Amino acid sequence: MDQWLDWIHWHHDEFDYRYIYFAYLAVRIGQPHGGEVTMTIDPDGSYLLQAGDGDRGIRLTTDGERAAFVDHLRRRYCGDRYPSMQEWEAAQHAGYLEDRWWI
Repeated sequence: MDQWLDWIHWHHDEFDYRYIYFAYLAVRIGQPHGGEVTMTIDPDGSYLLQAGDGDRGIRLTTDGERAAFVDHLRRRYCGDRYPSMQEWEAAQHAGYLEDRWWI
């Protein structure tokens, strides 16, 4: 899981937080999803998340793995600092806007 998340941070740089948040939304809902992060469901019931072109993605083989990934995202990004992924994303976006203001 962390290897894929690190890949997102490396390849999507200043917009990484958006990809992380969209991955969270897609995997939390558990339905096929398109956009910055796509989630497809294979006939065997596994989930494939991909963050843009060139991403091999991460495969979650069961609903249990999907739920574990949601929990992992919350622990990694929210920790004790943010009560929800939505608030984490809002804080990251505010930081992005502040950085843009200084340029």
